[in-house]
Amino acid sequence: MHKFIKSHGGREKYFPCKLKKDRTGDCVIRAIAIGTGQDYMTVWRDLFALGMEKGFLPNDDRVWGPYLEGLGWTKHSPALKPDRTKYRVRELWALHTAIIKTTKHLTCIKDCVHYDSWDCGAWKANTYYTPKEGK
Repeated sequence: MHKFIKSHGGREKYFPCKLKKDRTGDCVIRAIAIGTGQDYMTVWRDLFALGMEKGFLPNDDRVWGPYLEGLGWTKHSPALKPDRTKYRVRELWALHTAIIKTTKHLTCIKDCVHYDSWDCGAWKANTYYTPKEGK
């Protein structure tokens, strides 16, 4: 059962989020903040610092992937149905907690609930990360 809750991942503590003009391409920061339980600004700063070190922007897979792995998260190939098609985000709620990459977007399922600033549940899920057991 797909349950969706609109969330800005803590961005609202630091920046306006109410209006359409306030939207920004921060899905990586939002998803990681929600999934890991870290403060939005902490994730923001960590990803920018790592991005500067690696020479890529924070929303590049080569930055946020190693960041999650450094926090003990495990990368998984896309989950496939028996007919070899990809699951949609809304079908992965049973993972309990996961940060999921779709086409050009990162979203989060935490405690079997899909959190994001908009419902991308119909999108196909690609690579995803899960936390270490017990986290």
